[in-house]
Formats: sequence, C-alpha cells, structure tokens
Amino acid sequence: MEVNGIDIAVERKKIKNLHLAVYPPDARVHVSSPDYLDDNDVRSFVISKWDWVEEKRREVLEQARQSERTYVSGENYYHLGNRYRLRVVEKPRCSHAIKKQGDWLIMTVQPETTLEHRAEVLREWQRAELKSLLSDMVSEWSQRMSEENVTWEVKQMHSQWGSCIGKKRHLIFNLELARVPRSCIEYVVAHELVHLRVSNHNKLFETLLSRYLPQWKLRRKELNDFIALPMMDESVCGINEKQ
Repeated sequence: MEVNGIDIAVERKKIKNLHLAVYPPDARVHVSSPDYLDDNDVRSFVISKWDWVEEKRREVLEQARQSERTYVSGENYYHLGNRYRLRVVEKPRCSHAIKKQGDWLIMTVQPETTLEHRAEVLREWQRAELKSLLSDMVSEWSQRMSEENVTWEVKQMHSQWGSCIGKKRHLIFNLELARVPRSCIEYVVAHELVHLRVSNHNKLFETLLSRYLPQWKLRRKELNDFIALPMMDESVCGINEKQ
C-alpha cells in the first residue's frame, strides 16, 4: 500500500486493534490490522495519523546510528549503557572469549577468525552477561509484584524489546537489551510482568505499571533516546487504535 508516496507494509492478523509503527533504520512504516478490515479502512487510519507518521519518520532518519561493525580494534561498543572500545587479541589455539578491562572489551580469538565468528563471540558474551543480570532482576521484580512460576528466555528479536506469553507465564527478552542501561532493562522487565495480568496497553495496564514503577515513562524515554539502539520501543513509536 502507498500513502503520500510512502510504502506502507500491511500485516493482517487475528487482533482487535490497528497498530501503526515506524521502524529504524530506514523509517519503514508498518501497520498491523485486524483481518476483517479492508484496504480502505487501513488507508483511512494511516491518513488520519499522517502527522504522527511524518514526525516519527523524521526522528528515526535523524537519529544517530552506529556504523556497520567489522569487529576490529578501536571500534566502540555499548554494554549496559556504557561505551567500551574493542581490542582484538589473536592467539593460536586459544578459546574465544571476551572480558572487560577498564574502558576496553578485550576479545581473544584465533588468527583468521571471520567477521561473522567475531560477531558471534561478542553476541554470546552479551547473551551470558544479560542472562546473568536478568536472573536476579526478574526474580526480584516477580517477588515485588507477587508473580510466581514465571519463566523467561533471551532471544534475538527484530521489533520488540520484550514479549509475554500470558498463558504459559513466559517472558521473552531481546538480546539487544545488553546494550542499554540497567534502568531501561528494569523498565522492560516490569512492563512484561504487568502483561501477565493485563494483555493490552490500556488504562489498567498503565495504572498497574505506575504502581510498581512510578517513573516508567522516564525509563521508556531513556530507552527510546539511547544512542546505541538498533530499533525503537514499539510502545513509543507505535499507535494502537481500537475498532
């Protein structure tokens, strides 16, 4: 679908509400629509929100992004909100590993290790670090919110920082959270735990989240504004509308 010269990706699902989102890095526009609505309904919805679409597209295109990575010494990487410089040390027959040393991330790899393998070494280190942090954080917040039998995992996700499978009491957290400050991760954890009680982002959801994390809107903005983000928080750069 095209609106005002902009391609709009439309995905139809068995959902109740229309959802409009703008995604980085190229400011693509995406609409999730109830499967019973036709193209005219979706087009009218997008046009009614066009000022918002233009504003968000401009923000996305202007937002600073990290350049494409080659995993060589001197590059900058973010971990838990802090910036580190990468130092690559090549050693024959070594075990691939990463460790923090001051403001540096020391990556030890075997000579001629490919870019893809270096990326995987960093990714798996980030996964282990994030899981270690989440282990305590999810436990603490589950107790604080009187939620029991909660399971969770870390996955690479493309458009969400977290998700909740309510019936299974299972939470999923995006691996990219390893880049952002702890306060942002805490917001995502609290956000997804509230979804165990309320599936939608309605008034009750916001009331409950405010009860446990009064400053959640500030945390959400911090997450949305963080320079190293590979995506934007759907709850910030998206619009839901009931039908």
